[in-house]
Amino acid sequence: MIEEATESKWQLFRNRNFRLVFVSMLFSAPGYYVYLMGAEWLMLSITDNRFYFGMLFFAASVPRLLFIVIGGITADRFSKKIILLLSDGSRAILVGIVIGLLLTDMLQPWHLLVLSALFGVSDAFSYPAAGSLLPEVLKPENLQQGNAMVQMTNMISPILGPVIGGSLIVLGGFSAVFTLAILMLCAATLSISLLRIISNREESAEVKKSPLEDVKAGFHYVKHNPLIRTIMTVSFFINFFLTGPVSLSVALLAKDVFHTNALGLTILEGALGIGSLAAALSLVLLKNLKSPGHTVIFSLIIMSAFFILYGSALHFWSSAAAIFVIGICLQFTNIPISTMLQQTTDRRMIGRVMSIMALASTGLIPVSYMVTSALLGIGISIQVLCVTGGILVMITGILCLRNKQLTAFNSYNKVEQQEML
Repeated sequence: MIEEATESKWQLFRNRNFRLVFVSMLFSAPGYYVYLMGAEWLMLSITDNRFYFGMLFFAASVPRLLFIVIGGITADRFSKKIILLLSDGSRAILVGIVIGLLLTDMLQPWHLLVLSALFGVSDAFSYPAAGSLLPEVLKPENLQQGNAMVQMTNMISPILGPVIGGSLIVLGGFSAVFTLAILMLCAATLSISLLRIISNREESAEVKKSPLEDVKAGFHYVKHNPLIRTIMTVSFFINFFLTGPVSLSVALLAKDVFHTNALGLTILEGALGIGSLAAALSLVLLKNLKSPGHTVIFSLIIMSAFFILYGSALHFWSSAAAIFVIGICLQFTNIPISTMLQQTTDRRMIGRVMSIMALASTGLIPVSYMVTSALLGIGISIQVLCVTGGILVMITGILCLRNKQLTAFNSYNKVEQQEML
């Protein structure tokens, strides 16, 4: 079994197109975080008004939320390769503008806010294109491993990018960190440009509707597909009731509850990251999950139980252990969800479905942050929010046990059906 799993893993890298996609994401995601680290520190350096620092994140999230559905329509109508080329290429140009403004001493806070908003627009188009590209370059039976590999790059990037960016700011200044970001984004662009994808002309010829009709068709497709509708609901509950509290709770628990220093904060964040990486790696090495729906449901229930434990824990190390398990369960929920979506969605609709998925999940993360912050502001403790969120997600998982579309989903049967088609 181990030999078969290893063989399946290496089979991915025998696929030239997947190698190019993987290399592109290996440079693109860290390149973005290298830039983000530089932009954050630069904003703190050029102004003492912390309002601008907070707006740096808000400026990126709003365009991402507004344009994500349009990005899905674009991914269904046009070449995903071209969209990703334009996305990474435009990011490199935007970072180049920052360097130009720096060198001419013309940089102002509002410049960084505008550029952050443009990065958000780029994200709105690149996310649906990247999410719907894997089914075009991989066979259905390899999608689980492919999604896990991509997820690993996404998890490493928020760690590796800031480390590289912070080191370069110290050693070479802002010009050095932004130059590296440009080089990484250009490497990602070059890798994507080498893709060889044969598009289906018959499918492309059918897409002649107006953008508004395409949007309606996308929501209609999701509404009348019980499995996709269930997946969207699960993703909503995970991201709204867990993501906001988790992101804010780590620092608050470390400082206000356990009274640790920065090392304690690093341990809690590291436990979450290590758990997520371990789960993603195991999904790369394991064979396809026969019943991914059951995996999602039981991971959801276990994750919510440990989230309740995490929020109510009285000892630092028990919270660290709980958040490690949460990291594992997150990936055993998210990766099978992405794989099921890619395996069941009509190719002509996959861009729109992925964009609606992003809207129902990651697009609502800023709202989760805002609601969590507001509740903290009126005096509700982060521990109460963690326990409440865990209970609500556990109820969701228990109700999913009665969902026949989710529990009856068999990835092997789906692969056979797609191969017959």
